[in-house]
Amino acid sequence: MEAFLKSYNNFNVKLFQSLTDNNIQPRKNSGLGLWLAPLVGLSAAITILREDSSYSEICLLTGITGIGLVMSCLCLILRLSTETAAVKDFQVLYFLPAMFTSVLFLLFGEKGLLVSVTWGLGVGTFGTWGILQLMSYFPGCFTIGEASAVMQAATLFLLSTAANIPLRYHLPPIHNQDIATVILQVAVLFVATVAILCNAFPLLRSPGPFYAISFGILLLGAVPLLHLLLDQSPLLWLLGFIFEKIDRVFMVLYWLLCLALGIGVISYQILCNSKATTSARKSFHVLALMVYIPGLISEPTLLYVASGLVMALFLMLELMRLCNVPPLCEVLQQGFSVFGDEKDTLISLTPLYLLAGLSFPLWLPASNLTLLSLLSGVLTIGIGDTAASVVGSKYGKHKWSGSLKSVEGTVACISSQLFVLYSLASFGFFDDFWLLLRATLAVIAVSFVEAWTDQVDNLVLPILTYLVFVV
Repeated sequence: MEAFLKSYNNFNVKLFQSLTDNNIQPRKNSGLGLWLAPLVGLSAAITILREDSSYSEICLLTGITGIGLVMSCLCLILRLSTETAAVKDFQVLYFLPAMFTSVLFLLFGEKGLLVSVTWGLGVGTFGTWGILQLMSYFPGCFTIGEASAVMQAATLFLLSTAANIPLRYHLPPIHNQDIATVILQVAVLFVATVAILCNAFPLLRSPGPFYAISFGILLLGAVPLLHLLLDQSPLLWLLGFIFEKIDRVFMVLYWLLCLALGIGVISYQILCNSKATTSARKSFHVLALMVYIPGLISEPTLLYVASGLVMALFLMLELMRLCNVPPLCEVLQQGFSVFGDEKDTLISLTPLYLLAGLSFPLWLPASNLTLLSLLSGVLTIGIGDTAASVVGSKYGKHKWSGSLKSVEGTVACISSQLFVLYSLASFGFFDDFWLLLRATLAVIAVSFVEAWTDQVDNLVLPILTYLVFVV
């Protein structure tokens, strides 16, 4: 084991030097996170296994994309380890995952030659060259593992959108889940379009042009497109969906109360003009628990819609902060200053990672995931990581060897998750003994990962737990 760790560390040093030689700056005070790099692709690939023989086309395409992303990740790491010059340029090796994925789309996805080659090139490009471009454009914000996870998630979103939007043009969705998916895809595309235009044309970052282009794309592009795809008003559908059941109305009101509490915490911390403590930051994890646990149990589709729309809203607000667009930019910057931690540099990634980590299983296209799988983010970062941070910061006396985390924090992480897990089991949500046993072992194993990892907890722990739960 010691020899393996030594070889792994030497390999990390070699890759770090390769990145440095190419003027790519990974996040400081962290390892490269190579073990994290393929996890999002693996999560997507495993959807094929989870769906058995009844998978949808979107699920199959997502699985194929995941396989291609894992291969792209391996090719990127291989390239970084064998050559130190000009790795940011598109390399011949990057065509290997592109060709392999194209063949999978052609043979198993039953796509035409042109579509298969185009999508394969997209997967191969974003899964290799795109990761380096992301790290280069946002220096010091990502490790290789974190950049890989973000870029793989973006690739999965783009490919699923490219498959779903044309389908809905010819076949409008009927089921609520399908309607919600179209709305969320168009919403995120809207924000991405505004961001790309602001990056390409700096003039658009001024208040007047920014609001003009944003409302122009929204009113002349996104809204008409949704009417065309859904064959109905998205706003009227959303209102009808909420008011269809009185329980949903109360759920939305309850979530609005949680939102008000969150805004109150931010406002209070800004008025105090002091850096938020660990306990203050973890209050958002508690609020997220208050939203997600009842939502996943009773209204998963409503939570699916809400989480996607909130992600689009978060991205838009972050874009306004980066572009310094009034009237919210000053408040957003103040919030970033008091709540950002050492892992937030140029971008406020912590809240984005938190939302993505909690919602990750919910956003995957698999239709037969268990409640346990859906709770993977809630258990790890909502409950376990929160307990570990609060207990560790206040009572942590004994540190793990080679880590800043405490033994007391890890014990709190494990015990808090097991308490919630067994409480849900006692209420009949889990009735399979072996499933509960596997979940217990997974909680313990991932809690030790939390104790030693230097990657972002909000990103890595939910993905790792999800994989352990579904394999």
